[in-house]
Amino acid sequence: MKSALSFLLASESASDVTTFLRKRGGRAHIIAPGWVRKQIGVPLTEPQDENSASWSEDAQEAAIGEGKTNVIVVAEDAERERAIVSSLATRKGRKVYGLFSDIFPALLCSTRAISAGKPTADLKRYAILCVPRSGSRYLSAVLNNRGIGAPKEHIRPPLAHIIAGGKLGFRNAIGSLEKFGQLNGIFGTKLISTFLIHASRGRVQELRSNTMWMVDRGYRLIRLNRPLNDAVISSYIAFLMRQWHFFGEITDAARDKLDTLEFEDGAAWDEFLRFRAEKIIVDSLAEQLGAASVEYSEIEQEIDSVVQRICKSIMVDAEQLAPGSAQIPFATRTVSPTYASFARRLAALLARRDSEVQAATVRKMRALTSLSQAEAEELVATFER
Repeated sequence: MKSALSFLLASESASDVTTFLRKRGGRAHIIAPGWVRKQIGVPLTEPQDENSASWSEDAQEAAIGEGKTNVIVVAEDAERERAIVSSLATRKGRKVYGLFSDIFPALLCSTRAISAGKPTADLKRYAILCVPRSGSRYLSAVLNNRGIGAPKEHIRPPLAHIIAGGKLGFRNAIGSLEKFGQLNGIFGTKLISTFLIHASRGRVQELRSNTMWMVDRGYRLIRLNRPLNDAVISSYIAFLMRQWHFFGEITDAARDKLDTLEFEDGAAWDEFLRFRAEKIIVDSLAEQLGAASVEYSEIEQEIDSVVQRICKSIMVDAEQLAPGSAQIPFATRTVSPTYASFARRLAALLARRDSEVQAATVRKMRALTSLSQAEAEELVATFER
């Protein structure tokens, strides 16, 4: 089984991490397994450039040397990282940073410099809770552009994997993200069902505990809801296109590809069941935690009203906030008949297999989570909509 570090350095974030490590200057020392240094292309032999970071596999003082004020710990998992950081952090004049606990969360928040982050005691907090393809990218971009935090899909691979399998922990991850991802004293994030389940190791009780902890921490949860079939079609088409968002006008090549996509019953059925199971889990969380509800149609037609409600819930005045900068995704539903065609095909498919939906949803929920048959049946029956 891959270590959390191996997973990270083979993930979509690998380039950001390796670039960061390569560019450390002469005041930095990096403690890392030998294979990391080899993989990212740092020479294994001395002497090293005095303007570049020194490296060692050993965490002993003698290996670090004098004059190193920033020590970066790169360990196979977060538990080992914490042990090394703790052993080194007592020396005066030295700052010790962990890759999992400090560096990677900062990179996810677009912070490239070594930093301890900002204080979080007085932070305003909110989280957008939804299934994929519910309009969260659009809503997040609007909120960012108006200065209401800089919400992102922070918890996704590889961070979800590192939380669950790399011994980082959900609460440690959120705490680190808050230090680096805030704007105007506000931290916003997205809790997308697929990755939230992953980060909780498929354990629904752990998922509930994690989100309850966020509420207790002061988070305002916003349940973003899109009609299920619309979200399924959006996801299915995005997967076939291998492109999740368009920014600006769609190209002729992309339009041609979009217009010629083919609907496949089996793939659409599986995607529907996954979304339905995840939606039921999200609905149960939203009800349990008293999340405020926002409909997809509202962000399409009444975005100013939605923004005002969110500002009121976290007690901020948007007029007093410095604006952020985020790209607004371009809606493609109206540029191709494929969406309407796929929607009709999905509706017909579901009509044919209507008698199978509940049992199949239970099976899918059990595949996604650690729920027993009885627990899954009860949850599906309670929140079937």
